[in-house]
Amino acid sequence: MGLFKRNTGNSIQSLEKRLDCILYDLPNTNDEITWADSLEGTLILGATGSGKSSGPGKHIAMAMLKAGFPILILCAKKDERQRWRAYAEKANRSDDVVIFDKDSNLQFNFLNYEMLRSGEGSGEIINAVNSLMNLNEQSRIFQMGSSGNREKFWDNALKRLLSRSIALLKILDEEISIGNIRRLVSDSLTSEDIKLYNHIRGIITTEEEIAEQKRKEAASELAAWGKQNYFVKLIQEIENEDRYDEDSRLIIKYWKSEFADLSERTRSIITESCLGLLEPFLVSGILKDQFSSGLSSELLPENIIKNKSIVIVDYAIKEYGLAGIYASSIYKMTFQSAMERRNVSHEENPTPVGLFIDEYQTFCNPTVDTLFQLTARSSWIATVYLTQNINNIKFVMGNNQPDARAKSLLNNLNLKFFASNSDYDSNRWASQMIGKHWQDFNTENYDKDKELTISKNFQLIDRFPPDEFTTLKTGRAINKFIVETVVFKAGKTWGDDQDNYTLVRFKQN
Repeated sequence: MGLFKRNTGNSIQSLEKRLDCILYDLPNTNDEITWADSLEGTLILGATGSGKSSGPGKHIAMAMLKAGFPILILCAKKDERQRWRAYAEKANRSDDVVIFDKDSNLQFNFLNYEMLRSGEGSGEIINAVNSLMNLNEQSRIFQMGSSGNREKFWDNALKRLLSRSIALLKILDEEISIGNIRRLVSDSLTSEDIKLYNHIRGIITTEEEIAEQKRKEAASELAAWGKQNYFVKLIQEIENEDRYDEDSRLIIKYWKSEFADLSERTRSIITESCLGLLEPFLVSGILKDQFSSGLSSELLPENIIKNKSIVIVDYAIKEYGLAGIYASSIYKMTFQSAMERRNVSHEENPTPVGLFIDEYQTFCNPTVDTLFQLTARSSWIATVYLTQNINNIKFVMGNNQPDARAKSLLNNLNLKFFASNSDYDSNRWASQMIGKHWQDFNTENYDKDKELTISKNFQLIDRFPPDEFTTLKTGRAINKFIVETVVFKAGKTWGDDQDNYTLVRFKQN
């Protein structure tokens, strides 16, 4: 049964007409931003203290709330949740707020969600594995400052181990959880253990004549082993005749031959990589309590749309560190995948769904976010990312062409707000995007007879020079609470002069 009532009346033309709805006006201009504009992604750049959050950030947030958008907000700072609750109250949407924090008693077992969710592709093991590998990448970014360089052999080996673990759990109808994967991997047998296991099982299953007492002793020994060892328990179950199909044989071959026969060093590196990835979910804290088991209906991404929820994920990084990165990233990436499966033509009165992230560099996943932004418009996802400068994003892109990769991501956020900034690279990038124009200059000269001559020439100069970004007003009382930003969007012209940028003045209060 589908989540949304099928609405065959949502033709392409009617959907496009909805996208022409005005989302917000730009203060001190006659310009407007439509739903369609917001679906092309919004980037807000500005130095710390530039007013980017309290100026354009607040203006856009309030517009989304008043338009009834469902929204996911990730909190990097301690005061962010309270700010959004105040926004929601002002927009008369307090009842739509869902707080996901350590005190909420909400749970989100992301692996189980991926295996049990509705829709095509549900239960695909590779998607659950990909969720864990993306999390592994996010951990590297946080701890190393970039995605780093890691040999593909180890990543592929880790993927296979996770894949075969989930496959074994799935085929035996065991809960697919971090805890069960960890038990399975840590209890897995070495090649010598496998020889002993096969010997004991051979005594039990052989058709040759053998003393019944010896067979009973072997069965008792294997049963006792299975009670102490999760892997042995599962491998016994899967080797029963009624479960011995092609999938089972592939799984058994991996665990009893391929993985068990690896050299001790190779096996230990792969095992430790896996256990290291899972470890944060096994010790006391938010990851164990809220992401290892259970699925709260309020957090199902499909229900965010259905209920027009405002989900605030509040695990502030300054408070929770890596655990907060894991928690926020898990939910963000699961949300992104779910939204990409969205079909707005099957919804009644669809609206865009907001994804709002301040301090975006903290939650950026280079691969996932770049691919997501390429298709966000077709799923009606309005992303709003705030960060200080483009070097923040380059910093997390790793060593492989970080400049090109950062710009690939940022250039797909088509609506850009540039607040006051002292970062030269960001200012130069913004100025180059806005481009140059011809301007005429008069040059006065005196000839040898002291006669004045005036000549006119044209020069190609920046429409908005880099240094002018450093002079934009940053709010607070000294600036009469005005935050100035330069707004640019490819394909859009502004004002009576039809320039390709406009200067907007947001009021903080």
